Amino acid sequence: MNKKQLTQFLDMMRTPGSEISIRHCHKEIYHHCSGYSDDKCQKATSPDDLYILYSASKVMTCTAAMQLIERGLLSPDDPVHKYLPEYKNLTVNTNGAVTPCKNIMTVRHLFSMCGGLDYDLNAPAIRRVKAESNNLASTREVVRAIAEKPLQFEPGTHFNYSLCHDVLGAIIEVVSGMTFGDYMRANIWGPLDMKDTCFFPNIEQQERLTAQYRLENNKFVSVPKNCAYRLTDNYESGGAGMISSVEDYAIFADAMANGGTGANGAQILKPETVDLMRTPQLSPDCLSDFKRKCANKPGYSYAFGVRSLIDADAADSKSPIGEFGWDGAAASYVFIDPENKLSLFYAQQVLGHGSAYEMIHPIIRNAAYDILKEHLAD
Repeated sequence: MNKKQLTQFLDMMRTPGSEISIRHCHKEIYHHCSGYSDDKCQKATSPDDLYILYSASKVMTCTAAMQLIERGLLSPDDPVHKYLPEYKNLTVNTNGAVTPCKNIMTVRHLFSMCGGLDYDLNAPAIRRVKAESNNLASTREVVRAIAEKPLQFEPGTHFNYSLCHDVLGAIIEVVSGMTFGDYMRANIWGPLDMKDTCFFPNIEQQERLTAQYRLENNKFVSVPKNCAYRLTDNYESGGAGMISSVEDYAIFADAMANGGTGANGAQILKPETVDLMRTPQLSPDCLSDFKRKCANKPGYSYAFGVRSLIDADAADSKSPIGEFGWDGAAASYVFIDPENKLSLFYAQQVLGHGSAYEMIHPIIRNAAYDILKEHLAD
């Protein structure tokens, strides 16, 4: 699929609005905007638009935690309670019986979504801390409340997509002595000159947020431009709370595809740390859970907060083993291939859009390799 064909495909999909950037060796080799950024279909999508990243936030959160590992300030095998004492005496719910945990939750379990947590944003303890703080609870305060709910399973025994990376964000705060957002600005967003990535958009950025939709009965229904995972006015969700532009996120993905070094020369990770980040972490039982719960990602396993390709044939992918990334609830998608120094970021803002994961993402991933060949032949 060449550039013209990819453009035709993206326009044909008639997603309300989308934008994509493909980069190779710090150079953009393809860029396209489709549709409209407002729900009145009067303003064409443009590079000025911003998007709620939802779970595409996770890749940046885990990169931040990998920096701390690289600096010797954090170990994957550290107990979580070393940094967050409330995670020392956890309980587990086994068929309705709540008992003390036998296994210790580790930082590795958080990275790999094997911590036993869930994604219950309305858990009683979360509701309580929100009410008691008048919706002003900090990241640490909310994460402390998350520890009150019994785990779904013993840490390390299963995979479950959950609030693990939100807890990881709180650990970053404790280790760094900074708020999570300040850490991100000082160590990733600032060094890479990512001007529009943040947790809390200002008035100008709020106006640039593209319209948000939910797919209901095969229709795109306009919904408020809110993020349910931003649990309080001060909560910085490492799992789903960031906003960004395609330009900003593409800068980050390009850096990760080039050994952790951005186009401006800023190094956010060493190449060996990027390789560690994409090393699969799931046991056979956990991989079985991943395949069942993330069925739209055949051929992948889960590593340090990212999917990682382990079977190109099963994925029907042109990528090499170890290509990695993730996506978001509104169907954004990041793809990083360090072997070819190739990266892609695609953004749209449609919740519940299952076909985006099953069709759009695999097609644009494979198209990136055709466009790379086209680029190298020029």
